Amino acid sequence: MKTKHALKIKVVLALLIPFVTYSCGGSSAEDISENSASNYKLEVFDSLQFNLLTKDIWVADVNTQTGDILVIQPSPPVAWIYDKSLNAKTKLELPEDHPEGVGSFILSATFFDKDIALMGWRVVNIYDKEFNFKKSMRPHYGPTELLSLGKKNIYQFYNKDDNPQLVTYFGQPQTELHGLLEAYYDEFNIVDIVNPAMSKTPRDTVFKPLGELTPDSRFRSGRSFTSLQPRIDVSENLLFYALNVDTTLFVRSLPEGDIIESYSIPFDEFILNPGKQMGMAGATRSGGSFGHPGIIDEVFHTGEFDLIIYQSGLKRSVLDQFDRQSPDYFDKTRKANYRKYLIVKNGERLNRDLRLNPKVSSIQFVDDDGVFYASQNLQALEKEPEKYTIYKLRIVEDN
Repeated sequence: MKTKHALKIKVVLALLIPFVTYSCGGSSAEDISENSASNYKLEVFDSLQFNLLTKDIWVADVNTQTGDILVIQPSPPVAWIYDKSLNAKTKLELPEDHPEGVGSFILSATFFDKDIALMGWRVVNIYDKEFNFKKSMRPHYGPTELLSLGKKNIYQFYNKDDNPQLVTYFGQPQTELHGLLEAYYDEFNIVDIVNPAMSKTPRDTVFKPLGELTPDSRFRSGRSFTSLQPRIDVSENLLFYALNVDTTLFVRSLPEGDIIESYSIPFDEFILNPGKQMGMAGATRSGGSFGHPGIIDEVFHTGEFDLIIYQSGLKRSVLDQFDRQSPDYFDKTRKANYRKYLIVKNGERLNRDLRLNPKVSSIQFVDDDGVFYASQNLQALEKEPEKYTIYKLRIVEDN
């Protein structure tokens, strides 16, 4: 749950990222320890134990003032509000064809002022805190199937008049064009801004596009890119994001959408996807001759820090060292291209160790107190757990 007070950030000049086909380098661990006054790490300090028989639940939001926790099970769609002692206060469980439900899946959720917003495949529903239905809003453009269930893609913020609004992301920009067309990148937008107060019927057009590709973006260089998506977070009235196959983090004001800061992400290594030719030539040409591209999985902001979860990718020369005919080829390449994290402050990397804690599968959400909530890595366990565990992590000094 994001607070109302505006965050003041000094405006800095955007850093231009040169087009690099294969990789971009960053600071080494030795550089970090020598040049940084302090080093930091992401540390597991506690956990939430849910007495639920389910394969997948997500902490969607936390009210740090009351301690209430909004939890979702993406499929079958179920939502709960727990108190800080993990007692279930209320629950929503509706069949997928129920007129007051969100369909077959809950994609994401957020506390919204005094209410709750649940996001389905192509709908956002508003409920009160007892999950009594209030209204439904549907985007006027076609949905996509590229969204990961449970990933945080809906946030609340307050405008300068202290009115609550939403940021939503449905997996694609507001365009009917295909990514093989140059005009697609001209129409590309980052997220939608939604003012539920303006919605009187489900078909009212209240999903307003925000953010565009900057004029110097490498995605406006006449090449096509598959599955280009932003990784987003909202803190106060600011949108933090990076495109999943790019190397720049942006900060935009909400709801205006002005870029107030950007910087080059200090990756250790990040294999850039060079894209394909526009048109049918790009559609028929097989990709991957450069290797496996790097990808950003998540972007979070808390306090003075940005946290970026990513995979560096693998160069073709590295991939060629593995036997493609081997039954463990994919397992070996997955281990070589492991998930990493960066703790960044003022554009500088502050963590020595880049590996995520092996207990952690994925980070779901960060609350207003800087607590991260993460899924448990079941592959790291020797036996089946008796309860569903969500780890709590925080950024601490690494002495």
